[in-house]
Amino acid sequence: MPKSATKVLIVGAGVIGLATACRLAESGYEVTVIDRSGAAGEGSSKANAGQLLFDRVGAMGSPGFLRSLPRTLFDPSQGVRVHGLLNPGNWRWVDRFLRECTANAWQENTARLLHLARASQEAFDDFRSRHEIHFEWRQPGKLVTYATSQALDAAQRAAEFQAGFGGRHEVLATKECLALEPALEGTSRPIAGAIYLPDAEVGDCNLCCREMARVLVEQLGARIIQDTAVTGFRQKDRRVVAVECGSQIIESDLFVVATGIDAPSLLRGSFAGRKPVTSVLGISLTYAIGAKPPDLSVTDASGKFVMLRLGDRLRVCGNAIFSKSLRARPADYRALSSKAQALMPEAANFAEPPMAWVGARPQTPDDMPMIGQAGAENLFVNAGHGSLGWTLAFGSAEALLQSIKQHSS
Repeated sequence: MPKSATKVLIVGAGVIGLATACRLAESGYEVTVIDRSGAAGEGSSKANAGQLLFDRVGAMGSPGFLRSLPRTLFDPSQGVRVHGLLNPGNWRWVDRFLRECTANAWQENTARLLHLARASQEAFDDFRSRHEIHFEWRQPGKLVTYATSQALDAAQRAAEFQAGFGGRHEVLATKECLALEPALEGTSRPIAGAIYLPDAEVGDCNLCCREMARVLVEQLGARIIQDTAVTGFRQKDRRVVAVECGSQIIESDLFVVATGIDAPSLLRGSFAGRKPVTSVLGISLTYAIGAKPPDLSVTDASGKFVMLRLGDRLRVCGNAIFSKSLRARPADYRALSSKAQALMPEAANFAEPPMAWVGARPQTPDDMPMIGQAGAENLFVNAGHGSLGWTLAFGSAEALLQSIKQHSS
């Protein structure tokens, strides 16, 4: 156990930074969280897909991803745009990513993600057993639908590999999909079958972040500083002594960078475990529910989007746009809305404008986040979780705690 006087300053109040803060505060550290936003969870955690798939995570890099590139390049309905990777600043990331697009690399990376996700599930459940938090959590299960029998067969092989690490799945025919999720009735999207994941969970990540922030302040004695951007670090010899926030200086004993896509710009210089990180934009549309909202979370694999119910709202998420700009084209929103309405015609009040949101996923080439010491003796990083931030948050926090203990002993 660390001394109670050991101070930790965590940069970033998204789901990764807050989970890290909770774990460290419960372990006896004096925690301060600092964020440039005015509230917790306002960045990539704000309106994400809301899925917790602890037993079914998988790496993005795969032979299938490469095979699908020609189609995605010339089919805007896929919602995937990779032109941003032509920027010279992304070439190092592309080079490393291509090495991860083999069958062996996909299995190795997916296995590592599944181990981290399982640890995260246990740690998150343990945290919730000690602290009552409300974030519209449900465990409704999930359907992943496929447009062709060939795609379904390939998905079944991947699901069987993932099942070797725990978790359940079933392969369903088209009629079974419609019987299990009545919101699919009247769909005009092709469905040859689906993988059913009975243990999938859903919830509102933004609400979860707010609840964690409340627990940190009210129950764990932490401090959260908002509307304050960290611009750099002050270092003496091999240790960081303070963060710079414009003219303001904040000192601490330990420092953790948990700022997602912005982490590389704060962490200047090389360190063991450093990886290139690129920004992959995702889009979400949040509607009021309609006459026939879904109970299950449903992913349309051919259209690369997901639909799920959060309380009295329907969330639709999709797109993978490799870009540093937090802007999407109006056509992207229209295409996503059109696909959602085609999949579940009565799921939402599609006639009313939705709440639209764009978030940047901090993607590493192998999908594994950077967790550990980041150059200086007392500087650490917990960033680069791609689209799996919420799923991996508490497992990553535990891994970061162990790294701090190792380097502080």
